Amino acid sequence: MKLRHIAPLFTLTLSCAAFADAAPSDKELQQFVAASVEVNKINSASLAKREAASTAAAAEKLEDDATAQMEKAIEAKGLTSDRYAEIYTATQNDPAIKAKVVALAKPHRK
Repeated sequence: MKLRHIAPLFTLTLSCAAFADAAPSDKELQQFVAASVEVNKINSASLAKREAASTAAAAEKLEDDATAQMEKAIEAKGLTSDRYAEIYTATQNDPAIKAKVVALAKPHRK
């Protein structure tokens, strides 16, 4: 799964049927929040560069580079891109999971 289709925390609704079988553990939620912080940083840093790109090809290259960085950041936090997407979907569909993620994310907000 390409991460260019995964927006930062709470900004895009994804549909992943696989989630129905495996609710995220507390550890996975912590990993998700930590990964989301990194994904947001990478996305923010690359957004202005992509918008200022002189050609569509240059913008796409920058987006691909940012996507690769996001995938590495997610994996560094112990999740796969697919599992990150599943947990993201869970935050959109399950108020209890969303509340846990919001609570875990509070210390990361400035």
